[in-house]
Amino acid sequence: MTVGANRASEFKTHWRALAGCTLAASIGTIGLQAYTGGAFFAALTGDGVFTRTQLSFATFLLSATVAVAAPFAGMAMDRFGALRVIGLAIVGEAIGFTLLGASAGYGLAVFAAATVILGLLGVGTTPPGFARIVTARFDRGRGLALGMMISGLGLMAMSGPIWANWLIGQLGWRTAYFGLSMIVLVLGGAGALLIRSDLKSVPAPTGGQRHAGGDWRALRQPIFWAIFAGFIAPALFGGGYLLHMISLLHERGFSTASAAKVQSLIGLAVLTGRLSSGVALDRFRAQHVAAVAFVISALGCLILLTNTPALIAVAALAIGLTIGAELDILAYMISRYFGLASFGRLYGLAYGGLIVGGGLSPLLISLIAERGGYGLALIISAVGILAGVAILLLLPLAPRPAADEEAV
Repeated sequence: MTVGANRASEFKTHWRALAGCTLAASIGTIGLQAYTGGAFFAALTGDGVFTRTQLSFATFLLSATVAVAAPFAGMAMDRFGALRVIGLAIVGEAIGFTLLGASAGYGLAVFAAATVILGLLGVGTTPPGFARIVTARFDRGRGLALGMMISGLGLMAMSGPIWANWLIGQLGWRTAYFGLSMIVLVLGGAGALLIRSDLKSVPAPTGGQRHAGGDWRALRQPIFWAIFAGFIAPALFGGGYLLHMISLLHERGFSTASAAKVQSLIGLAVLTGRLSSGVALDRFRAQHVAAVAFVISALGCLILLTNTPALIAVAALAIGLTIGAELDILAYMISRYFGLASFGRLYGLAYGGLIVGGGLSPLLISLIAERGGYGLALIISAVGILAGVAILLLLPLAPRPAADEEAV
């Protein structure tokens, strides 16, 4: 059977698992909060419930909680199976959003506690669990499958702000939080049922020793930390422009309406980046795909030094491509270099690092911009991103698709 036929067979056999992962990943805790948070941010500050600083602190708490909890959730997935953890996390996330709606208005401490609970209970709905399911079922088409799965978050990025604003306008922010809980249960539950209906079992392990529940031995290998550093650099130096873009464009003389249009291009690029990188991963070496994506992002930073509207639109697209590509490329590389037995914990740890890097990125860009303007920040960002590219290009070539030694 040809490689193309193998790939087609994988999608024909496991389309339900892929569709379920894509659907359930769209309501992942971090993504759903991030893409609907702007609407709740405006409503809560507008009603005088919280200040911008207080809500920003709560958002940081959620990211920090998920970053710390993700490796432990990955360990549970390695030991007990990803779907069990995901199912519990869907219910937990719904409870968390219900608590947010119930606690808002009772002070920052109560709201912050509810935010931490949301992160702890919902951590299993973040990408590592779904990536584990996808990597276990797809080999020849793994890159495209991961890209399609992660694109669920891209679809949420495009639709979430619209329906979140509608819910708040129709029901008020408190009831809208309860509405989020119902959306989590409906979409997440439907996704979990689709995954469960994927009756075709994963091929049994062949060769090597199967390590029950996985282990942390990969952390002793310099290659893991090289991959980690290679992906953290673009997240730290480039991820913050998702929040800084409108302010940067205002500094360039753009109107609010024009800046918003350019900002919208990033959302489109996020979705495009996730799909295109997935296709490329099945045809080219993973670190080369990552290097190209990150070089494009660095060039985007440099293009933003200009004031030409058309070039700035191109730059926004370039930066968005990297934001869209990093999660699935990282998952692919970890699965190829280290197999699947310990995938949950290893990707959970790396994913937590990306969250921290992405969370610190807006602060880093702000600090540099305060001292030398956005021009200096863009130059430093380009250099930092290219440093990540250099690290990835020094890695030994990622293994070609082959039957993995460990199944899920």
